[in-house]
Amino acid sequence: MTETASETCQRQLKAFWGASRLPGFAESTVQVRPSHWQQLWARLQQLAHVRASGLLCGPHGVGKSFLVHSFTQELSPKQYRPIRLVHSTLMGSDLLRQLVRLGGGTPTLRRSDNVLLLRQQWEQLAPLWPVLIVEEAQNLSAPALEELRLLACDRPDTQPPFSLLLVGDEDLLPRLQLGINRALTSRLGFCLALPPWPLEALRDYLQKRLEEVGIHASPFDPAAEELLLQSAAGLPRQLNLLLQRSLENAAQAQRRKISLEDIHAALDLLPWIGRTRSQ
Repeated sequence: MTETASETCQRQLKAFWGASRLPGFAESTVQVRPSHWQQLWARLQQLAHVRASGLLCGPHGVGKSFLVHSFTQELSPKQYRPIRLVHSTLMGSDLLRQLVRLGGGTPTLRRSDNVLLLRQQWEQLAPLWPVLIVEEAQNLSAPALEELRLLACDRPDTQPPFSLLLVGDEDLLPRLQLGINRALTSRLGFCLALPPWPLEALRDYLQKRLEEVGIHASPFDPAAEELLLQSAAGLPRQLNLLLQRSLENAAQAQRRKISLEDIHAALDLLPWIGRTRSQ
């Protein structure tokens, strides 16, 4: 029986490095939490405790979704009800309908009915406090942002009926600073930035990714490892992609050591990742 490309790759990974599979996939259990990440996580916990709303910003691939997931997992189920909205390209009315669905309700076509349904859902959650998390929030339309603002004004005592966490890339803050969004930002109480990882934290992440699949001795030439880390630019997602492509290239070339040639081949396959000059 002819061996498939996937089976060939698996065999080579095992033969050259003792790896059970390619590292860096979503089912990974690796949890490297650098100091700045831990500080942001603790700050989010504190802000949730005082029922604040705000922003979490950072470049794509830096770990925002993982941070938010860890944050919501640690929220007490006896105090909070996280509600996560990913499809931020929804228009205002569609956003309301989706929020009703996420709350377990059946949305209607009329906006006023959906607003009433949401109000009833949040009241029924008491004493649980809703924490509404909107990911990729830089893509929210002006009508959707206005709907979020109006929902935050829905209590007669001027207190919002939920905490709102808008999660997005570097474009989110400039977008919200436009004059049209001034009414919404006046209701936000914080802006946290998740920066690219420091080099040593990324090096530790790389080592743990390799160890997770059974690679305990570094397969990299020193110069190749440095180019990999520098090219990842502090972004774990980019490191994972470069790691996978460079391992595949070295295996196909029957090399046990990953060289600069393999990193450059990976960068050729990922042209959106900027190149850095190898030493």
